[in-house]
Amino acid sequence: MVSEKTIQELIDHKSDLSVTITLPTHKKGEESKQDPIRFKNLIAEASSKVNEKVKKNGFSEKLLKPAKELLEKPLFWSHLDKGLAVYLTEDKFEIHKLPYDVDEQVFVGDHFLITPLLPMTSMDGTFGVLSVSRQNIRLLRCTRNTVQDITPSEIPTSISDYLEIDPEKQLQFHTGASGQAAVFFGHNANEEDKMVVVEQYYREIEKEITKTLKSISDPLILVGLVENTGLYRKVNTYKRTVNTKVKHNPDELSDKELKEKGWDVVREYFLSDMYNSLDKFAKSTDDKVSNNLGEIVEATVMGKSQTIFISKGEKKWGVYDAENHTVHYSSQPKNDDVELLNWLSITAFKTGSKVYILPKEEMPIHSTVAAEFRF
Repeated sequence: MVSEKTIQELIDHKSDLSVTITLPTHKKGEESKQDPIRFKNLIAEASSKVNEKVKKNGFSEKLLKPAKELLEKPLFWSHLDKGLAVYLTEDKFEIHKLPYDVDEQVFVGDHFLITPLLPMTSMDGTFGVLSVSRQNIRLLRCTRNTVQDITPSEIPTSISDYLEIDPEKQLQFHTGASGQAAVFFGHNANEEDKMVVVEQYYREIEKEITKTLKSISDPLILVGLVENTGLYRKVNTYKRTVNTKVKHNPDELSDKELKEKGWDVVREYFLSDMYNSLDKFAKSTDDKVSNNLGEIVEATVMGKSQTIFISKGEKKWGVYDAENHTVHYSSQPKNDDVELLNWLSITAFKTGSKVYILPKEEMPIHSTVAAEFRF
C-alpha cells in the first residue's frame, strides 16, 4: 500500500515542469508484450507536450531519459502488476507498480497526477497475510477482492519438510544440561524441545519471507495460533508487520478465508477513519455534506472540507478561478486546464482534508465527488 507520506512527497516536490505517465499493464500473455510498445508511445506523447512548454533543444530528451531506459529492461516488464505510474521532473524519477487498472495517459504541468495512487490508501491497496503454521506456511498477497500465493519456492512449507531436507538439524536442538542430545521432533520430544525446533524453523524461513516482502513493501498480517505467532514475531525482522494479532488456526482456512481475515485487520487498522466518515455521511441530513464539485472545491480551498470521496476513474477538466471562487469546466483539456479532481485532491492534502477513492457503486450519494465539511 502506498503511504500518505509518499503522496505528500509528490505533492510537495517543487518543479515548473512535472510529467506523469500512467499505463495499464499485464502480468503475462500477448498483451504483456505490448506494454513496452504502448509505454514508448506515451513517452513520445510526453516529449511532444514537454517541447510545447519548453523551447530548449535536448530538454525533453534529458528529462525523459530515465523513462526511456525502462524500455531496455526486459526484467522490469516481466514483473509488473495491473498498472504503472511514472513520475518525472529534472531531479525526480519515481515508479509505482499498481495492483489495479489505470488509464493510459500523459499529464504535463506544474504538479503531478496523484489520483492514480490514491486507491492504494483506501480500497485497492495490497497487503500480505502470512499463515504462521507448523504444517502449511503460506504467504499471500491480497487486495480487498483478490488473493495470490507468493510463498517463496525456496522454503519448506512445513516443519516435517524442513527436517526431512536436513535431518541433521534435529540434532542441533536440545534442552537441559550441556551435551544432552536432542530427541527427534515428534518422537517423544517434550514441549520445550518442540518449541526450540519450531523457533529455528521460523528463523530459517523468515529470511526468504522478509526478502519477498521487502521487494513489494506491503504491510503484513500474521494469522496463527498464539504460540506460533509469538515465536514468529520473536524472529521476525520485517518492519511493516501489523501489531494486531489474528488468533486462528490457519490450517483450517482457505486462501480466500485468510484474505478475509487480513482485510478485517486492514479495514480496522488502516481504514477506520474512512469507514467512520462513510457512516457519518450515511446519517447526515444537514449542510455538512455535498456532492457539488464547485461547492466542494471552494470549501476545500477555504479549509472547510474534512473528508472527500472521489469516484475511481472519473475525470473533470477545467480551472479554478481563485479571484471569483468559481470553477470553469471544459469538456476537453486545453491551455492551462487541470484535472480538477486531481487538483482538488492536492488542495485537500494541503489543507488537512482526507481523500479517498471509491468504486462508483460505493460512493456516498452515488456521485462523482462527495465531501463532509468541518463546519
